[in-house]
Parts: sequence; C-alpha cells; structure tokens
Amino acid sequence: MGDDRGIWTGPGGLRVAAVRLTGAHRIWAERAGVRGASAFLVTRNGMIVGRGYYPSVEELAEVVDLADLRAG
Repeated sequence: MGDDRGIWTGPGGLRVAAVRLTGAHRIWAERAGVRGASAFLVTRNGMIVGRGYYPSVEELAEVVDLADLRAG
C-alpha cells in the first residue's frame, strides 16, 4: 500500500487511491487536517468516507479493513 500512486477497491463500492496532495487534493486534505506530499483518499460509491484523506497506512487501517482491498 505504499505506492506513490495506486488504486485499491473493496466491497460495497469502496475505493482507496494514493494521491499527491496538490491542487484541489491539497485543499481538501488540509481541511481534513492532513498535510504532506501524499495521502490515501477513501470513497464509497463516489462519496468521501470518514474524513476522506488519511496520511498513513496505519490511520487508513482504522477505517478500512485492508484485507478486503484488491489492486485495481
């Protein structure tokens, strides 16, 4: 899950994308309290899950069961 840019999918329309925090992503991530060069964006059927942006795999694992994710 440490790829700079990757996309993983899970059950029920769950999608996790590794994104660079530039442009609009930076603005939304900062509103969620996330700073840095990149983060994981979590959506379900196009809607943000939780605060949306997570700076680390550890914080991501608090809201997503990583075992359910598949590349793609």
